[in-house]
Order: sequence, then structure tokens, then C-alpha cells
Amino acid sequence: MKVSVYNIGGIITPLDYQVDKGVNIYKAPNAYGKTSLAKAMISLLTSAIRPDDLLNVFADEGYIELEYEGRSYYRRIRRIKNKIIENSKLLMDDDRALLLSYFSPENKLLTQIMSGDENVEWFISATSKVQEIKSKKNEMDIKLQQLKSELEDLNSKYKEAIDLQNKIKLIENDIERLEKEKESDKVLNRTSHTINLTRENKMTELRDKIEVKKRELNELQNRLNKLEQDIAQKQSMVSPEIRKSYEDQLNDIIKQLQTKSSLRNEKEIEIRLLERVLDEIKDSEKKQLSTCYVCGSHVDPSAWKLRADIITKELKEKTNAFENIKKETDELLSKKAEIERRLKDLDSLQNEINRLMLNKNDLQNKIETVKSQIDDLERQRREMEERFNRSNDVIRVVDINDYTTKRLEELNKKKEELEYELYQTGVPSQILEKISEKKKELEELQKIIDDLDKEYIRRLTVAREEFVSIANSLMKELEFDIRAEIDENYKLIVKRHDAMLELKKLSSSERTSLALILVITALKSYFKTPFFIVDESFMTFDQKRFEKIVKYLKGITDYIIITKSDENLEVVREPMESLVSS
Repeated sequence: MKVSVYNIGGIITPLDYQVDKGVNIYKAPNAYGKTSLAKAMISLLTSAIRPDDLLNVFADEGYIELEYEGRSYYRRIRRIKNKIIENSKLLMDDDRALLLSYFSPENKLLTQIMSGDENVEWFISATSKVQEIKSKKNEMDIKLQQLKSELEDLNSKYKEAIDLQNKIKLIENDIERLEKEKESDKVLNRTSHTINLTRENKMTELRDKIEVKKRELNELQNRLNKLEQDIAQKQSMVSPEIRKSYEDQLNDIIKQLQTKSSLRNEKEIEIRLLERVLDEIKDSEKKQLSTCYVCGSHVDPSAWKLRADIITKELKEKTNAFENIKKETDELLSKKAEIERRLKDLDSLQNEINRLMLNKNDLQNKIETVKSQIDDLERQRREMEERFNRSNDVIRVVDINDYTTKRLEELNKKKEELEYELYQTGVPSQILEKISEKKKELEELQKIIDDLDKEYIRRLTVAREEFVSIANSLMKELEFDIRAEIDENYKLIVKRHDAMLELKKLSSSERTSLALILVITALKSYFKTPFFIVDESFMTFDQKRFEKIVKYLKGITDYIIITKSDENLEVVREPMESLVSS
């Protein structure tokens, strides 16, 4: 793996080096670009590190180039008229690299644990990406409801098609019967009976139609009630007040971020200027110069030390202010991402409500149509009863052949109407095939949702189980007399001889180990990093423990880079024995 860096952070001269598989040590004096080098490499794993955070404030162009497994990756940055332009090809683009590929004092997890904060739920959520699983599950749930609605419509069509087939069959039976009667020599003797039977058939037919429509109306009304309950429930979860609250919070955070960004740039420029001034003063002190390099006035050589102390103090204050601004910016970005996710959830829920409202309007229109059909059929029934009652005393004998012919015409016409309606609705066998396909699709989707549920739970719990296993094994191997676990509320619990301990009361080595073990757990379970960078300068391990930690890391990734303070500037590939002795 070959790396080239120029004008990135504090690296203002071209730096080229090769990293071999295993442990690589980057040695350099303090303030000589070790952190800039680490940040440059991590920036090839995530676009969360912006180009304006990489390019040296005094440079107009810079680059980071990496040759990894025979392929080239890069970030090439230029400043044109105070505007940053970048051409990039990243090895990966995953924000988790900031947490899981570089272990240094700036690591957010380490900072939290060193401060004594026990809550690690955010770390598990961020590294396992459980929110992505949850969002995908919500999308699948919406699709599942749509499939169920489509299946319900198909079942309704199937019932309607079967009902139409039965009606057609009854009419065919009547036609067959009338055809036989028409040919019978005894038709005239049965005139009265035929007329009465016809009346009864007509009345029965009307009553059957009314009953079918009433059942249809009842079914539609039940569906409407259920839909209205569902809409009311979802509407209670979405309100303009909630959305406005989130939007107000988001706007406020954006304004704060803009302010923090401006302050951060100002502080960074001030720090760089102070660093250059301090270097000049130290050089003047070393050379015992008696002339100020700025104004040219005489200076007592003994005053250089006092000036250096003043500048060092001011530089420390500026650096602390810069780190505070950076920490506050990270917290604001985290809040911003959470509010944006909630607003997205509100939009999804509102879209679902809109879809349900369209379904509601369709159902209401169908209900009105069916009510109108029932009213029309009831009117026909009443008129028919009145007409039959009036003619009940005197039955006029008509030519039965004429009557039968007319009745057959009516039945054939009715049959054609029903057959057309059946054609529009669909053949039952074809509808059954669609129902079968929908059921299969629904089962597959339900399996996906179940798998997402399992994966969601697995990702939340696997970190706890892996952490307990890795933590207590490593703690024992590192000869720490403590045990650690993550409870059901995702808080870090530490015990010594079954007695619970506060994180603040642990040694720096113990707290650093706990943070590093959490990072290792995430690397084993969720994230494959091409390299892992360790800032050794802050490590409080003794040499033997540090050797064991690095040896364990070699099983996680191929390339391990350790930055180390040294008077010389070099990159070396050393065996562990040499690392320990140095």
C-alpha cells in the first residue's frame, strides 16, 4: 500500500511512503504532521471529512493518493478564488470510518468513556446501522399493507364473479325450463300457474338482488370504518405543530453550524499563524538573535523565552477553543441528522395518510353508488307488488307462446348483461391465480420483514454478546482485574470482584482498553476496514500490554499504522520485539 500526501494539514512538503502488511510505525517529531497524515488516510474512507478541512490554509492545491491492492484512490483539492474544488475517488465512503479506523484522543467513543459517560447505545446504533434496517422495515411494512389491500380487492372480485356465475346458471336453468314449456302441449292449461310463477320469479329475483347489494353495502361500510380508524391513528402521529417544531430546531441548528464553521475557520487560521510565529521565536532563541524578525528592532536574547511562553500559552488557549468548537459542531451535526430522519419519517407517514384518504374517497363513492342501487331496486319491488296486487283478482289469459317468447328474450338479455359484467370482473379461475400470486408475494414480503426484524434485534444484541466475550478475554490477557458488559439499556457496566465500579474511577489504561474493545467488536461484527491507525502517543499501556493489543489487531485487518513521536522522520516496518524495545 503506497501513500502520497502534499499540502494536507501540516504536511506542506510532498510525503511519499510505503505501508507493508502488518505493523508499520510512522515516526516523526511533535507537530510534524502525524495527525495530518492519519486524517488524510481516513479521508479516503469517508466524505464526511470535507476538502476544506484537509487543504492547508496557506496552500492553493494539495492531494492525497493511495495505491491499494493494485488500484488507485485519491482526493485532489484546489483553491480557486476562495472556492474549494475537489476531484476524488474514495476507497469507500462510510462515516463509520471516523469511529472505527482511527484510534486517537479525538475518537468520539474514547473521549466519552474517558469522561466517564457509560451510555454506548449511540455507538452501537451508528456502527451497526440499525436505523437503515428500521427504515427499510418501515418501507416493507407499507408495501405489505398495500399488498393486503390488493389481496382484499381480489377476494372481493372473486366473490362477485362467483355470484355472477351462479346468477347466470339460474337464468340458464330458467331458459331451459321455458324452452321445454314452450314446446309442451299443456301450456295453455297452465297459464295461470305460469303467470303466478313468473311473478314469484320476478319478485325473488328482485329480493335476491337487494340482499346481495345490502351485503355488499355492509362489507363496504366495515372497510370504511376500519380505514377511518387507521387514518385517525396515523393523523394523531402527524401534526403541523410537530413538523414546525422539528423544522424550527433544524433551522436553528443550521444557523448554529454556520456560526461554528466560521469560528472554526478563524481559530484554525489563528492557530496556524501562532504556530509559525512560535517556530520563528524558537529559532531566534536557538540562534540567540538580538533583532526582531518582524519589526527589525533590537531584542534582548533573554526575552525570546518569555515571548515563546506567551505565544505557547495563547496557542494552547486557541487550540482548546478550536477543539471545543469542533466538539460542539459534531454534536450539532448529530442532532441535525436525527431531526432530518424524523422529518423524513413524518413525510413517509403523511404520504401513507394521503394514500389512505384516496382509498377512503373511493370507498365512499362505492357506498353511495350501492345505496342508490338499493333504493332503485326497492322502488322496483314496491311497484311490482302494487301492480301484481291490482291484477290479482282478474288474470287475463294471454297467448302463452307470446308470453314465453317475451320472457325468454328478457332472460337472454339479462344473461348477456351478466356475462358482460362477469367479463369486466374477471373469470374466477384467473382471479384465483392472481390471488395465489399475491399470497405468494405477501408471504415472501412477510419473510423479508421477519428477517429484517431478526437482523434489527441481532445487530442490537450481537455487540453486547461480542463485547462481553472479547472484553473479558482481553482484559484477562492484559492482566486487568476487572470484568465488563453492556446491560439491556446499552450502558457500559464494569465490575471488580462482583462490585460495580464507576468509569471515572478506572485507570486511563482500563478506560482506553474498554473503548478499544468496543471498536474491535464493531470491526468484527459490522465493518471491514482496510487499515487501522493507532496514535501511540496517548496510549497509557505498558510495553507488554501494548504489544498484546497490536497483536490482536493484526487479526482484524491487514495494515496497522502506529504514529510515534521521534526526533527522526521515517516510516519503518518493525517486528513486535523491536517495537517493544523502542
